[in-house]
Amino acid sequence: MAGKKFPDGFLWGTAISSFQVEMGRGEPSDKTDWWAWVHDKGIKEEGIVSGDTPLDGPGFWELYDEDFRIMREDLGCQSVRLSIDWGRLFPESTEDIEVPVSVDKHGNVYAVAIDESVIEKLSSRVKKDAVKRYREILESARDHGLTVMLTLYHWPIPLWLHDPVACHNDIHSTDRRGWLDNRTLVEFTKYVAYVAHELGDVVDLYNTINEPRIVSEHGYLSGSSEFPPGKYDAGLFLKVMKNLAIAHGLAYEQVKRWDRVSFSDLGPCTVGLVPVLQVFAPYDPDDPKDVATSKLIDYAFNEWGLNAVIHGDYDMNLDYVIQPEEQHPHLVKGCDYFGVNYYSRWKIRHVDKGDVPLENFMLMPCEGDCTDYGWEVYPEGIREVVNWAYNRYRRPIYITENGIADETGDQRNRYLRLHIEKLHQAIAEDGVPVKGYYHWTMMDNFEWSDGYRIHFGLYNVDPETKKRIPTKTVKLYREIVTSNAPV
Repeated sequence: MAGKKFPDGFLWGTAISSFQVEMGRGEPSDKTDWWAWVHDKGIKEEGIVSGDTPLDGPGFWELYDEDFRIMREDLGCQSVRLSIDWGRLFPESTEDIEVPVSVDKHGNVYAVAIDESVIEKLSSRVKKDAVKRYREILESARDHGLTVMLTLYHWPIPLWLHDPVACHNDIHSTDRRGWLDNRTLVEFTKYVAYVAHELGDVVDLYNTINEPRIVSEHGYLSGSSEFPPGKYDAGLFLKVMKNLAIAHGLAYEQVKRWDRVSFSDLGPCTVGLVPVLQVFAPYDPDDPKDVATSKLIDYAFNEWGLNAVIHGDYDMNLDYVIQPEEQHPHLVKGCDYFGVNYYSRWKIRHVDKGDVPLENFMLMPCEGDCTDYGWEVYPEGIREVVNWAYNRYRRPIYITENGIADETGDQRNRYLRLHIEKLHQAIAEDGVPVKGYYHWTMMDNFEWSDGYRIHFGLYNVDPETKKRIPTKTVKLYREIVTSNAPV
């Protein structure tokens, strides 16, 4: 690859998330929907979750400083993407802290007014030990020379806002319905304002929400019910997609207001959204039903949420036409970049399940070059999705996740080489302004409903000692990072 280089200032890093890595050492985070979901006896008996617990995790809550040393010294990274666990900061309700909320005639929250008095009240409620530890984590990253990309929401919601088991059994039996309800948007806005006010002096690069479509699809449109609350209803899926798009805008406003301190070229705050973008193709390209269904899935899963965030277009009947009542430009607040998570291509087959088109599909099993997760290895896709996202929405891009489930470590080097090469082509040949790449993930972790059977890490983790054990790919990734080039 002689002569090929990524742009000067390109950020290389790894990505982790709080719920997946923090536990295993120190105080657990046991007041969230995900905690309740993976520990519930009935959910385990249904086979929805593995039975594993995040209590056996890598212990980042105590071992963060050594992990940052590994990232900087052993991998050569300049950046780290990590998240804050909302439920760690606010394990008890903040709903009684009143704020003015503006709602339009369609019932959409378009503004939440937060002033210094609200911040003071939140400061009196927040779990101070958790704030102190997150500050220590962020300052440690800075001291190791790592630029932090901070994710404000990477999936767990405080249990006082979402009872996933009650919703799973009967969505109408509880008023704690998570992203289905406006109250969650209001409380999320308060939480984000507090984080930006309290920790903005050590963060310049934010993303609001990780993979809104996965939250919506896996929780409300998945046949395997893997994510809380495990429903299958296209209407609920769209409602959550809509509310997460609105939540991004509300969060964007609060970070821009409350983070007033700059310590880098990205400061005082650069704020983006992290969609997962996948390539969808018809299982049988000669079958008109497969072709039409694949088009619909691509529209609903890749395009719909970005149209909402960037243009204020909310196509609630999925007819590809934005009617006047589906246009809400007042909900558009801003988005400085996209953090693209890319893993795979999926083949789509039409199946007749009823009268709702969005429910009449199947993600077909991988055939051929597959990961341990059963995902197709399709390197060309990373080039395709960043071109599509940039050409359509004209936002700079970071690759915020890309990696492979590979327990033996025999496929990871090839996967990494091929994807880095295709990403370089997107930049050098296509002119896509990609600003950085974060490998998923630094270390094996708690992979949500699948527990510990899935291995994405550049490092394995000894379950007893928590020692980070390098895989075969550590040497290769360091070579890529330090040369700032495909190898």
